[in-house]
Amino acid sequence: MALTVRLDPETQHCLDELVADTGQDKSALVRELIRQRWQQLQSAPSITERIGGHPSHFLNTLPKGGAERPLRRRLLMERLARK
Repeated sequence: MALTVRLDPETQHCLDELVADTGQDKSALVRELIRQRWQQLQSAPSITERIGGHPSHFLNTLPKGGAERPLRRRLLMERLARK
């Protein structure tokens, strides 16, 4: 797809310097810069998403209702007291 873009003199100067420094042609450089900017705007996956989700053996280790903050705090205090 063809695209025409009007650049102010300062932006044209920047583009010319980037082309000279990278050795890429203008089209390739603009495509790369657009992809880089698009990737920056994508939300980063959470740690859980990066490891492929919650390990199933972790999900069954708490007693019923154990995900609630007061119960978690009590269980942690009990565990620390035993040590």
